[in-house]
Amino acid sequence: MLLSIVRHGQTYYNASGLVQGRIDIPLNDTGKEQAIELGKSLRKRHEHFDVIMASPLSRALESATLIANELGYHDPIETDPRFVERDFHHLDGTPVETAMPLVRSKNYQFETYETDLHLIDRIQKAAFDLAKRHAHKSVLLVAHSHVIKALMIYADPVSYTFADLIKHADVVTFEITDDTIKVMGKK
Repeated sequence: MLLSIVRHGQTYYNASGLVQGRIDIPLNDTGKEQAIELGKSLRKRHEHFDVIMASPLSRALESATLIANELGYHDPIETDPRFVERDFHHLDGTPVETAMPLVRSKNYQFETYETDLHLIDRIQKAAFDLAKRHAHKSVLLVAHSHVIKALMIYADPVSYTFADLIKHADVVTFEITDDTIKVMGKK
């Protein structure tokens, strides 16, 4: 399976430099435009997806809907709660500049905060399951920065970290087989 994961478009929290984690913040106008432009770009490159999916958070689902509209995709957009953003818990709503040094420190832990190991385990299991359900297909998943980073780290822990930048509407493509996940590239 080829899995292309897109980071959702911008939200008010993103624009304000606040951690949103699992807070369900909708896209702002810039975020809507980012999703539409990505959809147009994918269409111009003749990208084809057999399945379009999203995290259940509104910013991801709305981004997926806008992209799907541009691609002329008319099937229902699947949602999968396993691809929801990391549970930042006590850091939600705090300034990114305050939270990220903690999040980026190796093995940061705090009660009810989703650790790196738990996040990576959750995402890789979900990705392998997705590959079984959609074998030999091309899947577009709209999700979140830490979801994408977790899968990149699982695939190649030497090359990637949670400090890597994933911008809004970035697309990272993975090839998933029965027992391997490989990063194919970032657009």
